[in-house]
Amino acid sequence: MGRTKQGTGVERWTALLIAAFLVASPGRGTDEPAASHFRRASQLAEQGKLEEAEREYRLGLKTAPDVPEAYNNLGVIYFQKRDISHAVASFKQAHRLQPGDPQFSFNLGLALYQAGELAAAVPHLSAGAASQRHSTDAHYLLGACYFDLAQWRRAAEQLELARQQQPEGAEILYLLGKTYGKLQEPQKSIEAFGQLLQAHPDSPLVHELLGEAHDLSEQPLQAEQEFKQAIVASPTAPELHFLLGYLYWRWKRYSEAVAPLLEEVRISPRFAPSYYYLGDVALKKGDLDQASEYFDQALRLNASYGDAYLGMGRAYVARGKREEAIEMFRKAAQLLPDEVQPHYWLGKTLKEVGRTAEARKELATVERINASRREQTGRSLSLSGSPAKEVAPSANSPR
Repeated sequence: MGRTKQGTGVERWTALLIAAFLVASPGRGTDEPAASHFRRASQLAEQGKLEEAEREYRLGLKTAPDVPEAYNNLGVIYFQKRDISHAVASFKQAHRLQPGDPQFSFNLGLALYQAGELAAAVPHLSAGAASQRHSTDAHYLLGACYFDLAQWRRAAEQLELARQQQPEGAEILYLLGKTYGKLQEPQKSIEAFGQLLQAHPDSPLVHELLGEAHDLSEQPLQAEQEFKQAIVASPTAPELHFLLGYLYWRWKRYSEAVAPLLEEVRISPRFAPSYYYLGDVALKKGDLDQASEYFDQALRLNASYGDAYLGMGRAYVARGKREEAIEMFRKAAQLLPDEVQPHYWLGKTLKEVGRTAEARKELATVERINASRREQTGRSLSLSGSPAKEVAPSANSPR
């Protein structure tokens, strides 16, 4: 049930840019006109006049096109302006001219990460880890890249390296806890989130994540406590009440699930899963009218909600309306082709109405899916998102 809570951005780390954009020295083969442009560019950048600074750097580079620091600083300006594609191009030029500089490598890796070119960012961030100033950030961003690439073990390795250098880093602990969740190592996830909670004891997000980790570790009482703490900290936050209700539902505490799910409906009336689970609880209690109303509401909000079609079909079966149920089960099977339950219910209901050939086909699909799952035992399939620590490139000064 994990959801990304932090977005990608550049604000926080852009604020940490080095402001000193100095002139390139004649010792680097820079002529005086170019040096004058670079000097003005540095002064303008310090004043926050990015358009003018960009123009001065470009004028200087026309007469001194081989100064890597100037391309780097121009890339920093583009990064500050959120023009990531031009930032990438400028950092590539700096890196081409001076490939052994770990600062340039880090800046290029960061810009590629911001551009969503994760695989391309990895080698440059790896080289950037040699930068004393950006070593922790490079390991963190490598972890974030590997997380988004679903390479969980590599992500954990890089994030642990970042944690060694910055043990209390909130972003590091957050993503590390999420990564161990993907690796199905809930105790390590609990440890990371627990450490994060010590620094942020009133954070609803951390309580939520710790609750999810306890649930994954099959510790429902601890999970319940954390979800309740999250609700106390932020009683109207979307999905917190749902998570508590879902926890009760998952552990078959159906009567207890109703109140938090109804509260979620009040807070987030367009959140379809709340209606689905309320419908399932009503169906289990034999309240078919209430169940159908909830399933219908879920489908009005999300016409592609396969589980809601399945639930509606089961309600029709309970009423003896098998033809209507078959229509619902077919829709569920179309939307959830790799799930057992829609095919099972469709095959079972087809058999009950005497459509044996169709029933055999669906039940054979059930066997195929089950066989495939047996072959994949131990594999974990889940959706993910990662928080992106906001990092800014370093501005090496031309000299």
